[in-house]
Amino acid sequence: MSEPATEAPAQAKAPAQAKVPAESESKTLSNKELKELKKKEKAAKRAAQKEAAGISPEQQEQMAQQKMEKKKQLATNTNLKKQLSQAVVKDQDMKIPALFSHLETREQRNASSPTVSHIVHPSILTLSLHFANHKIVGSTARLRSMLEVFKTVIQDYKTPENTTLTRHLTGHLSHQIEYLKSSRPLSMSMGNAIRWLKQEISLISIDTPEKEAKEILSGRIDDFIREKLELSDQLIVENASQHISNGSTVLTFGHSEVLLKLFQYCALEQDKSFNLVIVDSRPLFEGKRLLTELVATTVPDSSSRTETDADSESSSIIARRSAPQPPITKQKIKVNYVLINLLLSTIFEDVDCVFLGAHAMLSNGHLYSRVGTAMVAMMAHRRNIPVLTCCESIKFSDRVQLDSVTTNELADPEDLVKDSSRKQPPQQGSLALEQFLKEVELAEREKKTKAGKKEKEPAKDILLTDKSPLADWKSLPSLNLLNIMYDLTPPSYINKVVTELGSLPPLSVPVILREYKSG
Repeated sequence: MSEPATEAPAQAKAPAQAKVPAESESKTLSNKELKELKKKEKAAKRAAQKEAAGISPEQQEQMAQQKMEKKKQLATNTNLKKQLSQAVVKDQDMKIPALFSHLETREQRNASSPTVSHIVHPSILTLSLHFANHKIVGSTARLRSMLEVFKTVIQDYKTPENTTLTRHLTGHLSHQIEYLKSSRPLSMSMGNAIRWLKQEISLISIDTPEKEAKEILSGRIDDFIREKLELSDQLIVENASQHISNGSTVLTFGHSEVLLKLFQYCALEQDKSFNLVIVDSRPLFEGKRLLTELVATTVPDSSSRTETDADSESSSIIARRSAPQPPITKQKIKVNYVLINLLLSTIFEDVDCVFLGAHAMLSNGHLYSRVGTAMVAMMAHRRNIPVLTCCESIKFSDRVQLDSVTTNELADPEDLVKDSSRKQPPQQGSLALEQFLKEVELAEREKKTKAGKKEKEPAKDILLTDKSPLADWKSLPSLNLLNIMYDLTPPSYINKVVTELGSLPPLSVPVILREYKSG
């Protein structure tokens, strides 16, 4: 009875021992090798299915290469964003305050440019240089130049094989846009225009020929510029001109294309004579550009508009037309130019209204414009002077912002030190700044004396030297220069926002956004 009991467990152990070599063989392969085997089996099955469908192995390789190229193109934008977020400032001497350390510097933006420079159109390269050197300044000017360059890019674009223009052109434009961002961040109007253009590209039918599709897109870009910029400015100028009367005094800050058209329209078309105070600030001095363009605008002679068929009078008419005409700054507009640091309360005594340009209007009614705009609006508001903002609907954004710290643009701090437009150094410096630098130097000298270090040469008095007090600002750990481009004006300082849809309070921005999106 005991022998069969001993044989049963021996027979049960036999199959377990037979399974051991199979398990040991599977353990010899790693997990990676098993995954590779599975991938190869799946690839072989797919290849067999494609061969059964009539697709040759060469065609399969071409299709695989095209898929890899598409994946690389789609991954380029995400890689650029990662590079921008992980980029390290190359200039170790640059000092950024901790409050503004989250903003991108020029070095961080330029870190992404070499990776896509081989697929960037030459016109985009030229435009990005103009943006970086501030040769093209202003939201409207940058938007117009970007759309004109996009027309050139679309005309030179060629759709690759086995793809369509509707799907591939959007990615091609994304590379150009990423390179533009490396020079300067895009404005609100540029972002709105880019979204509109990509939507227009997606609406084109796949069956449309490439040449016809390019003509359609170029025509729509021209219509966009005419409707959203030119015609909008005309309506804004007609609405805003009602607030300027003969003999009134108008104050403005910096430069704005729509405000330039407004002043020209009031002087030439409506024959109004008024005073204009242009407030300007460093380092761009955009108010000088506004003054230069007003001086270049001439008053047409009434005699030059008469037409006659007599040959004897034709020569005299040509002579009148060739004669130089006086600018409007002599006959129609009396201009006063002041800097923002010299803006005193006496200047506001005779001001009737203040006109401001806009970089963007946010959804909570705040005005996002060139730095210094908020101070001008605040001083006018304290004296009960109406403040009007002229802004196109393309500049409206659904973003909400409560300060100018969360989102802004950092420019080069050396622009505040080096002023190329000024031929001579200033005759009078800032006494407060010089006194601060002197106290810092004295404190450092006391630390050295307490440590037992003797100076070989006595320090020179900063107040008695001709050298600029900011020449060696990087060597002072207690001094940081911050050159931000924009500030935020609360809606309580703005009386009206003049748009092509009419004059509305700043808190009605969401209404205009609904009209813009529905249109």
